[in-house]
Amino acid sequence: MATVDIIVGVPGGPGWYPVHEMAQMLGRYTGQAPIHIDPRASLKSLPKILGRLPRIRGGNRSAIVIASDPGQLYAIAQLPYALKRYKAIYGWVIDSFWDDRIPAIALNNTYTTIYVADKDDLPDWQARGVKNLGVLPWGTDVWSSYSENLYISKPVDIVRVGRQPEVYDNDQNSAQLAAERDMSFMGRPPFGESDEQSAQNLSQAYSNAKYLLAFSTKVSPQKYTHPTKEYITGRWTDALAHGIIVAGQVPATTTSRELLWDGATIEIDPFNAETGMDTLAEHVSRWNEEKARYNMRMALAKLDWRHRFKVLLDNAGISSESLEKDLREMAQQS
Repeated sequence: MATVDIIVGVPGGPGWYPVHEMAQMLGRYTGQAPIHIDPRASLKSLPKILGRLPRIRGGNRSAIVIASDPGQLYAIAQLPYALKRYKAIYGWVIDSFWDDRIPAIALNNTYTTIYVADKDDLPDWQARGVKNLGVLPWGTDVWSSYSENLYISKPVDIVRVGRQPEVYDNDQNSAQLAAERDMSFMGRPPFGESDEQSAQNLSQAYSNAKYLLAFSTKVSPQKYTHPTKEYITGRWTDALAHGIIVAGQVPATTTSRELLWDGATIEIDPFNAETGMDTLAEHVSRWNEEKARYNMRMALAKLDWRHRFKVLLDNAGISSESLEKDLREMAQQS
């Protein structure tokens, strides 16, 4: 088995549940259970002080730090990990668009490679003096449920998940507009009693629906989103894993364009809900089950977390026979 510590600096909550699940999956492929640290502790004074010290390399063990945002790269400077010798340390920053949070530890010799989630984030990191950068985009777990999802029925035409432009934010109004066009509409899936239950509710909603309403941050900003940058999130990748077509406005980034394919999305008016629903009605009338199966196959080929693991582990010199086996079987399907 691989000799690696997987350190997860990611908060709790439904929005981060897919990343925790991703870390668990990576742990299974490497034979190492992830180490979940307290993200708040990463931002205290001691890790910031220890993180500025030159890192002494050694031993035969590597570390992978999965960071919710750039500040969580300090997770490796929490005790006891600040004192451990690693031959290499790799950082994977999920919300890498927060370039104002790039920490001092990213600038010294601590990290062998730091991966950001979008190619468009690279110039900002490079401008701050960070070297040895790579790109590992958002993903999703397609393969685990691929066979059972491939032929599932989709009785709901449209599902709404997450933030929306103002004209789509009222589920009752959206449901009425959909009904006037002979479409079924499902509003926000309910939160569960746990993050796991919330994720199951969301997965069920994706399984049942043909189209997802989702818009770029450019037209559906919130206090917690970046004020100027656009980016793809797990809402998009998880929906596509279930064969959904995303209706809204695609984030205008290099990695979003590379990840998404013809048929994955349709553009609808973000400022006029009636016009948007008219466009959706045209597409719903032409929808068929093969469109869903095609999206699942494409998601398997382009979005599955296992492709990200392959890049990460190959670069780290870590082998995983079980990952290679799954990738071979996935290639036969897609």
